[in-house]
Amino acid sequence: MPRNNYCLLFPLSLAVLFVCAGCGQDFQKPVVPVSGFVRVDGDPVTEGYIVLNPVPGSDADPLTSGKAASGTFSSDGSFELTTYETGDGAIVGKHIARFFKPDPEDDEQIVKDQYLPGGKEVELEVIEGENRFDINLHAEGPAEVVQSGS
Repeated sequence: MPRNNYCLLFPLSLAVLFVCAGCGQDFQKPVVPVSGFVRVDGDPVTEGYIVLNPVPGSDADPLTSGKAASGTFSSDGSFELTTYETGDGAIVGKHIARFFKPDPEDDEQIVKDQYLPGGKEVELEVIEGENRFDINLHAEGPAEVVQSGS
């Protein structure tokens, strides 16, 4: 390779390195721990998962936060949310909670349907500190949400 090509290749390689080094955690918004329980008419939701999508225009605007939080349901209906790393929580702000169930005919448990009794969405507000949500969905009528934490 001629010397002139090395002179071009080296600065280009450095530029790519600096651009790649700038990607990643610098764009991550701080998160706070979020956990809780989901029930339907008092019975725990034992499979599937919950997703919290930031509400546009709130502190957790997806255009600036860029990341939803999710968590799977345990056999007792409990969940713990993850945004960037396992169990780290969710971004502070208003979110729409959606509940999903796995496809029983799919060995890989790919989600088939959104599960919201009565077709309702549930709005949650994640605040500074630890957040715990006890969510009781109903086949008819609005969901009940009790929030506690520090």
